[in-house]
Amino acid sequence: MRWIFLVFFISLSAYGGLLIKPEEALKGLFPEGEIDKKNILLKKKQAEEVVKLSKIKLKSKIVTVYLVRKKDKTVAYGILDTHRVRTKNEAVLYILDKNCSLKDIEIIAFYEPPEYIPSDRWLSIFEGKKSREDIKQIPNITGATLSARAVKKYALKSIAVCRVLFGDER
Repeated sequence: MRWIFLVFFISLSAYGGLLIKPEEALKGLFPEGEIDKKNILLKKKQAEEVVKLSKIKLKSKIVTVYLVRKKDKTVAYGILDTHRVRTKNEAVLYILDKNCSLKDIEIIAFYEPPEYIPSDRWLSIFEGKKSREDIKQIPNITGATLSARAVKKYALKSIAVCRVLFGDER
């Protein structure tokens, strides 16, 4: 009977889960920055603009955004996106500079088998990307195609959200 619990425990640990908190990921990149979390409800026009720019249908108008400030000046944005890959959810933090170019991508939570998680090396290819054409040039990952497609798709959505919400601050 004990071996059943052992097998069950090992099978649970074979899958991912919460990997890092968004605040910790942002503090790693901006150790001296102040981080402010906001849940923003997009207005109808804003939501329509995000869809137009990203070509992605929104499942919710609520967006979780982290503002990174240094000396009362916003230096970056973190946009948290939770979506389904295959049958399980993943949460990804897209970190953008004040010009809405991708600075970094952090996988926050991943509940699929760990072999499907995109590598840090592959995620680093996104740095500096800010358009559909830039993102389309990034190759998929063999063996993790659905995860790669999801990261790319929601990168476009995050860039669009950044532009719609913070475009005037550039």
